[in-house]
Amino acid sequence: MKIEIKIEGENIGEIIREVSKIIESNREEMRKLIKFFAHETMEAIDDKKILDRGADLYVKLNRAINWKYRQEK
Repeated sequence: MKIEIKIEGENIGEIIREVSKIIESNREEMRKLIKFFAHETMEAIDDKKILDRGADLYVKLNRAINWKYRQEK
C-alpha cells in the first residue's frame, strides 16, 4: 500500500475526506494495524511497570542488607 500526501493549496476538509475513504476501504487492515499498536503499547507499559517494580525491590533489598550489616557490627 502506498500513501502519498501533498498539501499544496488543498482544502484540509477534502484531505480528511480522502483519508477517511482510504480508511473505510481498508477496514480490516486498519483493524489489524490498531490491534498491533495496542498490543505493542501494552507491552511497553508492562515493561515499564516491571522495570519500576524491579528497581523498587532492588532498593528495598539493598536497604535491608545495609541495615542487617549495621546490626551485625
